[in-house]
Amino acid sequence: MGTLQFLVLSIIALGLFIYFFPYKNLKIVHKKLDTIIELLKKKDNK
Repeated sequence: MGTLQFLVLSIIALGLFIYFFPYKNLKIVHKKLDTIIELLKKKDNK
């Protein structure tokens, strides 16, 4: 029973890690892309 519980907890932990970790990274990448787009727009307007 201990091995089964460990396996279930491992699967849940891995799922949460995969769900939350890339989501935070996508938000960071999105902010950087917005900054780059704004800089390009300013450059084109000059």
